[in-house]
Formats: sequence, C-alpha cells, structure tokens
Amino acid sequence: MTTALGVAAASASALALGIAPAQAAGEVYEASNSIVSSDVTAKTYFAADGEILTALDMLKDGHGTAAQWRYNSSSSTHSYYNGNGYAVAKDWDLSFAEGTTLQIRACLQDGSDGTPYRCGGWEYARA
Repeated sequence: MTTALGVAAASASALALGIAPAQAAGEVYEASNSIVSSDVTAKTYFAADGEILTALDMLKDGHGTAAQWRYNSSSSTHSYYNGNGYAVAKDWDLSFAEGTTLQIRACLQDGSDGTPYRCGGWEYARA
C-alpha cells in the first residue's frame, strides 16, 4: 500500500506537539540513514499499532529507499524496497506478537533487485 507521507505525517504531527514518536499514542518508531540531519535521504518508521513498516524517500536524487527490520540483534535482515519517488511513503503490514522487540533502519537502494547501501544505524522498536 502506498500513502503520501503515511506514518511520517503522524510522526511529524506528534513532534510538532512536542511528543517524541515513541511516546505518542500507538507508538511510532523512526530510523534514518544518517545521524546528520542535512544528510538524511531515507527514513523508516514502525507503527506498533498494526505493525506497519514504512519507507520514505526524503530527497529527489533518483535513488529508492529500503526499510529494513530484524529481530533484536538477529543476523537475518528483512528488506522492503520503495521506488515510488520523493516524499511518497510505502507501507507494509507486518505481523508480530505483542511486545516483540525488533530493530529497524533506513537505507538507499537502486531498483527492486538492488542491494541496500548507505544504511543508518539500527534503532529499537517494540510491537
């Protein structure tokens, strides 16, 4: 499913109200592909309610984005590609047991068969 800014808009609204995403009702977790705000070109969100993973392209640069998740420090990484372009979020409806701890991160990726690169650090999330 594709949404125009999907979960990102909800997260931005929570931030505008002074609420950190992980503290907002229905917890929304965020990861980006850079710790330097001016270098962020991809974001990944995980909404605990419904276990929705979202990839968002933050820059018109011709690159797609990848949202990745793994179980807490697991070596097996699951990657989801969004090639829909700048500012268009793509959501995936996942399924986890309530309270499951996982990690998310954001990457760039060129094409659905490409390899994710320029990934940010892993951020913790809880279903």
